[in-house]
This record gives sequence, C-alpha cells and structure tokens, in this order.
Amino acid sequence: MKAALTFVLSLSAADAFSTAFVARRAPFLHTHFSTSETGNDISSNSDAQPVLKTDFDSFDYNSQWYPVIWAADIPLNEPIRVTLFDVHYVVWKTLAAESGRDKQIEVFHALVDSCPHKKVALSEGRITAGPCGTHFLQCSYHGWTFDGQDGKCVEIPQTLIAQRERSGDPPKKSTLNSKNRRQDATSVAITQVQGMVWLQPSKSPLEALDIEGPPRIPELDMDGYKATVAVRDFPIDWTVLMENIMDPDHGYFAHSSSGSMALAFDWYASDGTDNMIHLQEEFSDTGWKISSSVNAVDKLIKYNKEVRMPIAGTKEGKTRGILVNKPKKDDPPKLATTTFIAPSVITLGRRDNVTAASTFLTGFWVCPVGTGKSRFMSAAISKSPIAIPRWLVHMNLNNFLDQDTFLLVGQNRAVLKSEAEAYLADANSNDQVVINNARKSTYVYRSPSERMGVRIGQFFDTTLSRVPNRKEALVSWYNRRLFEEWPNREVILDRFKQHTAICPDSMDVVRNCDKVVQMSKFVGAAMLFMKIMYDKISWPMLQAAQESLVMPTSIGVVKLMLARFAAKIMTMRLVQVLMTNTAVCTLLGLAAGLLLAASAIKREFFFKFDDALHRKDIKFIANNWVDISIF
Repeated sequence: MKAALTFVLSLSAADAFSTAFVARRAPFLHTHFSTSETGNDISSNSDAQPVLKTDFDSFDYNSQWYPVIWAADIPLNEPIRVTLFDVHYVVWKTLAAESGRDKQIEVFHALVDSCPHKKVALSEGRITAGPCGTHFLQCSYHGWTFDGQDGKCVEIPQTLIAQRERSGDPPKKSTLNSKNRRQDATSVAITQVQGMVWLQPSKSPLEALDIEGPPRIPELDMDGYKATVAVRDFPIDWTVLMENIMDPDHGYFAHSSSGSMALAFDWYASDGTDNMIHLQEEFSDTGWKISSSVNAVDKLIKYNKEVRMPIAGTKEGKTRGILVNKPKKDDPPKLATTTFIAPSVITLGRRDNVTAASTFLTGFWVCPVGTGKSRFMSAAISKSPIAIPRWLVHMNLNNFLDQDTFLLVGQNRAVLKSEAEAYLADANSNDQVVINNARKSTYVYRSPSERMGVRIGQFFDTTLSRVPNRKEALVSWYNRRLFEEWPNREVILDRFKQHTAICPDSMDVVRNCDKVVQMSKFVGAAMLFMKIMYDKISWPMLQAAQESLVMPTSIGVVKLMLARFAAKIMTMRLVQVLMTNTAVCTLLGLAAGLLLAASAIKREFFFKFDDALHRKDIKFIANNWVDISIF
C-alpha cells in the first residue's frame, strides 16, 4: 500500500518527473550546450549564449506529428472528433487480421471532419462493413460513405437506382475511385505509437509511409515498465500549458498541497549558486529538442528549514508533509531532467545521468487543439510490478492540475494579447511575421531556474507565426473576446467536461458510483421497512414449527412436512437475526458508508476546486515558506 501511494503521489506531482531523450524524425545536425552562470536578472539573457537568428528558421510545424488521443480511449468502430490547430478531424479504429497470423490488430483512420456533400460533421456518422473485412464511414445526413484509407466516396445511395437502371448492374467500385473528385473526403495520416494516436495533417496516409514516425519514449519500449495514462482538455493555449509544465519554480508554491496531500517540491529548480541549470539543444532539418538538467536535491526546502525557520522562530515540525527528496547516504544526487521535443512532447524525471533510464518518469503529450485551447495527456511510467487503477490516478492528478490551471488564465490572456497585437500591427504588411516578441515583451525573468524558460520563449516567439490558422484565430479572439469578463473557476476547472466525459474509465466509475448510491438507498429503505413490519407482526408459526420438529415419528409424510417446516424455521431465524437492532444498525451503517464513499468518489470527477478550497489550499504555503516580517 505504501508503494502504491508513493506511485500515485509521484504521478500527481506531474511537474516533477523525468524523461530520456526521445528519438526524432531525423538525426539531429548540431548541438548547443550552455550553463547558467550567475546573476539573478536574466531578463536580458546577458548570461546566455548568443541566439542565432537561424536557430529556428528551419522548424516546420507542417512536418510534425501531433498527439491527439490515447488509443484506448477510442471505442471500437465508433467515430469520434479530435481537433488540431482549430481544424476538426474524425478518427476511428477497427480490427483487421494481421498478415500471417491468426490474431487481429487495431487499424486507425482519420478524415477531415466535414462531409463533401453539405459540410456536416462526419463524426456524427457510423462505421459500416465493407468488402474483404474493410470498414467505411457513413455520413448520417444523406448516407454518403467513405473509405478511411484514402477518403474516396464509395457510395452515394441516391444515385444507385438510376445507375442500375442505366447499366443493369450495381456500380462497380472502380467507377467510384477516380481521382480528384469533389465528392471525396480528405484523408490524413494517422498512426499509433506507444499507445498514443498521432496525426500528420499535412500528409496523406500514403505520403506518410515515406516519413519518420512520431517521437518515442525509450522506457516505454523496455521490459518491465508500466504506464498509467491520463487526459484532460483545458481552455488554455497549448503554448502556455507547455511553459507551465516546464516551469521548475512553481512546484514549491503552486503545488504546496493537493487537497489534503502535501506535494511541495523543488528538485528541478536552481539555487543560483551550487546547483546550476545545464542546457543541451539539438537541431534537425525540421525539428528541435532541448534538455535541462540540475541536481535533484532540495533547495528552497533546505533554505526554508535552515535559514528562514530559525529567523522566524518556527519549529522544524511545521514543515510536515513536504515531499522531501533524501538520497541515500554517500550516493551522488540524481539529475532532475526535463526534455522538450518540439512541438508536443515533454518528459520529466530523475536519473543517474542525462542518458540513463529512469525507474520512474512522467511523459506529457500536449495536443495543440487550437488558439487558446489544449489537450493535456500524460503517463506515469514506472518499473513497477503493480499497475495503479487509472481512475484512482485521475482523482489525484485532477486535484493537482486544479491548483495552478486557474492561475494560467492571466498568463494566457496577457501573452495572447501581446501576440495578437503584433499581428495586428503587421496587418498592413504583405510579409509574414517572422519573429513575434510576445513573450520577451510580456514576461519578466529573474530566477536562475528560468534558463530553459527563456529559451522556450525564444522558440515560440520565433516560430508561432508559422502555426497553421494561428494568426487569423488570434486576431479574431482579440477583436471579439479581449474585453470580456474572465471565465470563473467553474468554467476553467470543469472536470466533467474536460476529463470525465472524454475518459471511458472515469465515466465507468461515475456510472458505478451512481449504481452504488441507488443500491445503498434501496437497501437502507428496505431494511427500515422490514424492521417496522417485523416489530408489528407476531410470528406464532415459528414456535409451532419448532415444537413439531421434536415430535417422535417415523412416518414419511410427516418427515416431509418436518423438512418443510425446518426450511421455514431457518428462514425465520435468519429474519430474526437480521431484524435485531444490532444487525439492522450494522446493515444500515454499511449502506450509508457505501453511499457516502460512492458520493465522495463521484465528486472527484466533477467541479471541485472552488474559491473556498483554493483559499484553504494556499494556506499550506506558509508551512513550506515561513512568513518573516522584513520591515
């Protein structure tokens, strides 16, 4: 149980774990190494390596694979909608016989979620059986049917009668597969890697055969590793969400506690003196990867304990509950590593060195749903003999995510506003904005830990103008929504809409909790009714039956009667036992306990983190960072 709890806590500390370097599309061409020197003011990047303007010139968003959904969350033969860069796609999976084997494998398909006929959503349709084990997607509006492999329209029901009258035979498939027809849907490349479904929207399935696949996390391919996955949608821009995941300083304050669990950590931060951030960058023809590493030891926790607490006269016990990283005696500290493989993959964790495998790491896949929107997907990857139930992990992780997501509303609004204003200023120019200094002009960097954050900001400022549909969407957002009131917590932290409704495991838990609640109410009501009726009705048959059992006889008929009486007596005795005050109270207590437990579990999958809980939660910060009057 202790090991399981530690595992769950580790997953909940989603910003505090690791990754190895992940294989990328093409070999990386060159590498940059840099180390933060000194100085607390790094806003001007005076201590950084000179940033070459050409560093990100070759980065191409149209050449990347993008994670959109866990394969396990796609129901078999059911189309669902996913969104990427504000464009909707319909994806589905079917089963097909694997060549040379008896078993079946999962096959994935993706089309732009728009029927060529009248532009309705194909994701509202259904999967139909095709010839030779194939499966088609049929639009539910007029029945047009499409092949998921190439998007070809294979049937238009309203044309079949006339075609048969003219030819005398059903239409042949070959007559339906001519090229460049307006009735065909648009197919896009799709693949499944390590349990994640990826789209390459600028490529067709056939074109994707000639390119490298999505990045992989090495540990997921190693024996003995297990992964527990999670998903949640946020009304926060995907760039802001990724910056948050890779921010090493916020864990000590924003995540001081998670509900009732203390999770303060600062292993990924720099102390500005002995433990400095080391960066390593690698570039390819169209990609970029950056890794940060620092000694995984307590910094702020140690300073709070050794410096601030004595000044404040606070006892050491006040810091109870902090998740302290205590290396074994004489063992060198592990490296806390953060790796970002642009544009969507992040891994965090602790390891013996930057290339060593980790016994526990967290992988993050951030889907760029659109401007101001993101899909957060994560996996707790561990070398463990046990697997924690997914829904149990989600309960803890959602508490953790609620703590800082609402804080991102202000950051999201400010940086998108700055980026939109740059596009508007450039509206009269025919040239595409090459560098948009939204982050450079909006953020104020001071912490020695923000070395990686500065570089990530440079990457986004340089490349975001190339993101499909972003410029138009941002300008539209700026004109429509900039001066609207900020959304409240219930909108930003709506767990049911953002997580439960899109996670089959969590939905099953909610349904089961509803069943337990209903059953508990029924059992409780039934027990009360039976107790009332039992207390009011006499049972003379019980005594008569008991007396008849002891009558000496050897007649078979009487024996049969006695056997029947015995069965009645057993039933009556059972009722007697159940109707005693102690038994009734016990059963009612059990029913009430089940009802309360199911209700409490169900609550974890709906909005929970209101203003009152937030105010209660942040009071824990004082335990980790003791208040000292400096005036």
